[in-house]
Amino acid sequence: MNFSIRAQQLNTLLNQHQSLWRHNAYNEVSPRSFRDFPNLLVFLLNLSDEELQHLQANDRDLLTALAPYFPPAAELLALITLAAPLPHQNTEPPRGIPGRKWLQIQAFIDAHPRSDAASHSGESLPEVRLDNTAIIEWCSGKGYLSEALTKRYELDAIGLEIDPSLVAAGNLRASTAKHHRRVIACDVLSDQVFQHVDSSRQLLALHACGGLHQRLLNTAAVQKNPRLSISPCCYHRFNQGEYRYLSAQMQGSELRFSNDDLRTAVRQTKTARSGETQARRQLQAWYLGLRLILEEHRIATNTPLPSTPQHWSKTSFRDWLNAVLTLKPLELSLPANLTQYEKAGWQCLREAERIDLVRMAFRRAIELHCVLDSVLFLEEHHYHCTLSEFCASSLTPRNLLIQAEKV
Repeated sequence: MNFSIRAQQLNTLLNQHQSLWRHNAYNEVSPRSFRDFPNLLVFLLNLSDEELQHLQANDRDLLTALAPYFPPAAELLALITLAAPLPHQNTEPPRGIPGRKWLQIQAFIDAHPRSDAASHSGESLPEVRLDNTAIIEWCSGKGYLSEALTKRYELDAIGLEIDPSLVAAGNLRASTAKHHRRVIACDVLSDQVFQHVDSSRQLLALHACGGLHQRLLNTAAVQKNPRLSISPCCYHRFNQGEYRYLSAQMQGSELRFSNDDLRTAVRQTKTARSGETQARRQLQAWYLGLRLILEEHRIATNTPLPSTPQHWSKTSFRDWLNAVLTLKPLELSLPANLTQYEKAGWQCLREAERIDLVRMAFRRAIELHCVLDSVLFLEEHHYHCTLSEFCASSLTPRNLLIQAEKV
């Protein structure tokens, strides 16, 4: 894979269609951004609820469905398609590790080449492999990944974690382990990290957020760690408000991502309960109903409104409105026929969810654009890199895996 060419192609597509993926249908119901693709809008608004839910959850099916009405979708689909994940072990999780997290850990480990697999095929082996080099788990939490690795491969491991309660819990789990591992209290964004990271260990991070995994890359470039394995997550966190390019190639791009843009990249979720989803939609419909009221009072419909906790969805529309207007005083009186505005809010939500599918069609492209920046940065620092999906998106949509070995 030529990462440089793919990054440039993604950059061009994202640049050309900013009006679509920056359009937030929940804030601006008017679909003016679609004037160049009128058939696309007709297709979206006629989707059934079942079709909508399926396309919201599946990037490839979404782009395939959009392609007849939005030709760039076919190119987007080709650019976001990576090597499919390999089959992975499925064993019972150790006590205390959530089942879904355990499946992710097993898939992450199984996605790496192993010494025994390579030797059976007659391939020559680089000296550094996941299964033969001591590890540092970055932002480790309780060290679940380290625990799995030390049990499977008899490796020494340390975890770096800032939360004292997680450090304590992780070391309690490690106290009965056969192989040496421990969790160290460390803020990886501080210079303290250089006390623990040296060139003898490989760095691993399963779902390290935004600025935290960028810090890992910068640290590895300085310390010359022999191997990195990173699954990035939540690109909008720990980044001072916007995405900051690491690679020289992408620093030349005019395209910039705000944190709102980066949230688009991680909007796909597989873990929300049906009750949580319904509560979220209820509040969204109420917000849209309130914006209709604002419009009638000649108050700008893009007026910032306070977010409200999910449990407020259990109140009535009137009580919710009064609570919001207490937090954000506005010069308006509530109309008597609130039921009409609540119904209209639900209709606006129905349209917004369908129109928003176009923004969602770019979510993987935005994510991959950021990940390719990381890969290019590593290549510039003399790492050989691969990029793949370590598990199905149904297990976690944040399934991209960068593997890098020092040349």
